[in-house]
Amino acid sequence: MISLQGTLSVYNPLTRLTMFESGPDHATGSVVFIGGLLDGYHALPYLPYLSKALADQLGFSLIQVMLTSSHMGYGSSSLQEDVRELDVLFTFLREERAKTRLFIVGHSTGCQDAISYAIYGEHRAAIQGIVLQGPVSDREFMASSIDMYGKYLRLAQRMINDGKGQELMVREVDIAPVTAYRFNSLASVGGDDDMFSSDIPFEKMQALFGQVKTPLVMVHSGKDEYVPDHINKVQLVSQLTAACPSSLGAAVLPDADHAISDQASQVRFCEVVVQFLRQVLEQVDQFERSQQESFHELTL
Repeated sequence: MISLQGTLSVYNPLTRLTMFESGPDHATGSVVFIGGLLDGYHALPYLPYLSKALADQLGFSLIQVMLTSSHMGYGSSSLQEDVRELDVLFTFLREERAKTRLFIVGHSTGCQDAISYAIYGEHRAAIQGIVLQGPVSDREFMASSIDMYGKYLRLAQRMINDGKGQELMVREVDIAPVTAYRFNSLASVGGDDDMFSSDIPFEKMQALFGQVKTPLVMVHSGKDEYVPDHINKVQLVSQLTAACPSSLGAAVLPDADHAISDQASQVRFCEVVVQFLRQVLEQVDQFERSQQESFHELTL
């Protein structure tokens, strides 16, 4: 059973969206966790370990965020809407909670949110680092696991062409109500959510990830059940890492599934996150010291 003590706060009074913060009271450094499809609070088994590691080793808190797209809401939302809601969250964290050191950990489809925020977010310059845990292709998984994938994709595209992209598709398509736009975004080649597919040409990967200026690290699971067997995982990890100029590397947890369910892999994941944050924080501190020294020399 996942159990965490913390504080539940409303960060968006207009929509009553909330965040859950665990760890030190009044921490100025925080990691914002963004879950994947169907996720909500306490969705991943490693969160208690991550919260403790951040608190004990860095004095950071862990913030889980509720978005309109959380739980069953993803089908009627979009990455663009998530970015707008994250803008409100980061405004709240910086202005109301005096946060000065902010990082993002994205899980699964939350990795698309993290990349989207790094490119389009209002506060993207304030995000000091990003961890992508389980960045996988929704499209490739859907194509390999949904019997009527082709039929549903053609239906979604026909609805979009008819100006009905924001209307819901037939009930049988998904467990959650889903618009034609969001199904196409997740399932089509070049859809807004199509960022981590193995068949994306390297030049297109570079065009996308080249827009990311925030330091990041990707953490892949060696036994990820959402990566089809025919995909060369080693090659995919290498391509994704090489396509992103701001990448500080990648880690592979050989025994981990998509959610990192085994404890040994959870411990290793937390080690990777803490090590990455320390590396980025050291670089930031060095830069700030050099700026201060340069200013001091100019005033002499």
